[in-house]
Amino acid sequence: MATLSQEQRKGLQKQGRAMPPSSTNQADSPRFPIKTRKGKSNSLEAAIKAVGRAKPNTDEERAKVRRYIMRVAGRNGWSADIPSTWNSDGSIGG
Repeated sequence: MATLSQEQRKGLQKQGRAMPPSSTNQADSPRFPIKTRKGKSNSLEAAIKAVGRAKPNTDEERAKVRRYIMRVAGRNGWSADIPSTWNSDGSIGG
């Protein structure tokens, strides 16, 4: 699995393809990087699976992460990969 350096993550953040760090600590890296559609790392698929690990571990933060993932997917034509249970506001529903 390829891991990204902090500089690579910052570059993806500038492109809107990684979320800012969850804290104001400069040592923290941007999170949930999305470079590709599928694959083991740095992908839309991996980001979708990782939503439950969002920090802080709150419904509000997980919804924020889902909205970010949906924006990236939409810009890249990958909206069909978004789980059907995700609502546009980032909540989970049926």
